[in-house]
Amino acid sequence: MSKIAIFTVLYIASVTALMVPLRVQAVSEATTDNNVTFIGTVSCSRCQGIQPLQKGYTRWTWALRSVSEGDDIVLVVGNNIYKLQGDKDQLLKYMESKAEVTGSLEGRTLTVQTIARPDKKR
Repeated sequence: MSKIAIFTVLYIASVTALMVPLRVQAVSEATTDNNVTFIGTVSCSRCQGIQPLQKGYTRWTWALRSVSEGDDIVLVVGNNIYKLQGDKDQLLKYMESKAEVTGSLEGRTLTVQTIARPDKKR
């Protein structure tokens, strides 16, 4: 290899090596502040706000049945769906209705700190 090719490879490797710690630091700083507030519809992971096809069920009773069978409780916000973790009894009070949820977001899992009916002004 020529001296120019060796120099170019060493230069690219050194620049890349110097940038990795900066990139890791930026990612870790971005994930430290993960408290969020969403307004959406609380549902079960099977329903996700869709009317059930089972005769004799309402959206609410179908969602409660699905959760009792082991499905996750989720928050549907537009096209995004977040799995809710927290006090199941408290979350079930808002099943198939709008709620304002504040919590810690990690990936698509939202650990609920507070849940309440949204303000009518919004």
